[in-house]
Amino acid sequence: MTSLPTACLSHCHDGCALLAQRQDDGRIRLRGHPDHPFTAGFCCAKMQDYVQHTLRRPDRLVTPLLREGDGFRTASWEEALDLIAGVLHGLRNTPDRILHHIDYATFGVLHRASEYVFGRLGAAGLAGGSCVRAMGAAIVKDFGAHREPHWSTPLSARRILLWGRNLAAQTPHAGRLVLQARKHGVPVLAIHPGDPGYAPFADTSIRIRPGSDRFLAAAALKHLKDTGRLDQQALARCTGAEALLALLDAHSLDALAAACDVCPESIRLLADWMSDGPTHVILGRGLQRYALGGENVRWVNALAMCSGAIGREGGGVSFVGGDKGHLSYAWTKAPAGMPRRRTLPFASLGQALETADPPVDFVWTEGWNPVATAPDAARIARALRRRFHVAVEPFMTDTAACATVILPPALLFESEDIARAAGHDFVMHGRPLPPDWHTAPAGVRSNFQISALLATRLGLEFPDADTVLAEALQTATPAGTLEDLRRQGWLQARPQPIPWADGQFATKNGRFHLVKTLTPEPEAPEGYPLRLLTFVERNALLSRRRPEEMDDLPVVCVAPDSPCVATLDLDQSGQSGQSGRPGRPIRLVTPLGSMAVRLALRPGLHPDALLAPRGGWLSRGWGVNALIEPREADLGGQAAYYAQWCRLEQDD
Repeated sequence: MTSLPTACLSHCHDGCALLAQRQDDGRIRLRGHPDHPFTAGFCCAKMQDYVQHTLRRPDRLVTPLLREGDGFRTASWEEALDLIAGVLHGLRNTPDRILHHIDYATFGVLHRASEYVFGRLGAAGLAGGSCVRAMGAAIVKDFGAHREPHWSTPLSARRILLWGRNLAAQTPHAGRLVLQARKHGVPVLAIHPGDPGYAPFADTSIRIRPGSDRFLAAAALKHLKDTGRLDQQALARCTGAEALLALLDAHSLDALAAACDVCPESIRLLADWMSDGPTHVILGRGLQRYALGGENVRWVNALAMCSGAIGREGGGVSFVGGDKGHLSYAWTKAPAGMPRRRTLPFASLGQALETADPPVDFVWTEGWNPVATAPDAARIARALRRRFHVAVEPFMTDTAACATVILPPALLFESEDIARAAGHDFVMHGRPLPPDWHTAPAGVRSNFQISALLATRLGLEFPDADTVLAEALQTATPAGTLEDLRRQGWLQARPQPIPWADGQFATKNGRFHLVKTLTPEPEAPEGYPLRLLTFVERNALLSRRRPEEMDDLPVVCVAPDSPCVATLDLDQSGQSGQSGRPGRPIRLVTPLGSMAVRLALRPGLHPDALLAPRGGWLSRGWGVNALIEPREADLGGQAAYYAQWCRLEQDD
């Protein structure tokens, strides 16, 4: 067996260092690099068979495609790019009619190349996003800037709090550190709506009503206040302390407990946990996907601050997201003096495309699959089909199926790139596999090559790859050159101090800004009693799914004591609509429509919640985002996926 070092640069915050191993039968397996301090010898299930199940899939697109009637025909790169360039030339004087959006299929520096091209055209972009916008905006409001504790902090914590972070499905290397800390006697408390995925990592759990995180944090703060355990030194470093205390006085502990559906004993447990620190709080993505997601995060930040967890070794709030400045992506920025770009809202993209004035005539999508991952997905699909739409896609996804032109990109391990990771402090080198191990299909081009070829046709200067990579390292924090990175496989960023240890924050007045509101949670609308939550799966990275895995109906989960269960005809195992099992088909229904599902009962889940798999495709009957109404959360233009209410129906 022969090994080659490389790295996973995928849209995953763990950023694993890998060893690609060629076996005697020619198969290539990937495993975590044992010498990398963070990766520590293992990689997730999503990556282990990536070469066989992704790079070498027989349904991979390997040549440009042009729409012809209801289908597509193959085309050369020259024909496809000439067609695209011709349309863009006709729109250069009206750049607002061009919409460009690239997302993080990878965190690679070269992967962002189309931003360079469309930024110089002045094309429109999207505002807001799907992932961490509300959380990021909340962090900035409170602290003034994104600064996280070091990734090894769980090992020096006295207590660990997993607030909505399922480490089995997301950031498994952080999970390794938490398990290691538990072995050394550090207790772990998890807060979630009843997800069993937390069980291997936590000593105890608090089940919470979906969307009510702010009330639980407020209840714990009130208990600390009433028992004289708020950290007075921390309060002195805050703006808005008096208003916060008055807000806590205005709510009874019983009312706060009822709002989050948590018993007083669990509230006391959380308060004790935070006061007996340093406590390391690891935030998940879920609590900020509600309509009041930003406020949820701000109340958890306030609890951490006022209990004395901030600025201490072993303490702090970790959200495992955002750019830590370890690598510069500035090469794609539009030149100084360019007019401010028009933006359309991510959360209501379909509606925005239909109603934009001036209209959008050209859309470029790259590195994401909006027809699977954005709210109101069916409307987005209709809007894309009515425009000149270029999709940079390796497979016939739902988004690719809506395109006028499909350009097939090279994938991980088929071209060189470098990237940062949000979960650790290393810059990673993604080395391509040797030609005798694996060769990219002759008809694909890297994202960087695609943009370079388009730039030439548009008369734009375009830098070479080595210059971009070297400059990305020169302006960033790692100590080393591009040659060092290629030789070593990774470079470590310069050490950073414990965030906020000096008591000075990055806000204008240098103080932590406490949240000022505690907004009631909206009532469930009539006829829709269940909160629709979409969960991350261990074996799938968002919409990167194998189509054959979606041949059966998606499984949604509710609690055995959910109000909908009594109205449904279930078999003795508590399931319905499965192949070979009795039970009439069940439909998941929202005001936007319905989809057929299988149902499983999940003990311990909150009765208000319904869990559905995230990232399913419309074309496979798994497109749950087509049922989610377009709403923005309170901060950051975040799509409020979890603001959606639903019900289950059974056919007569």
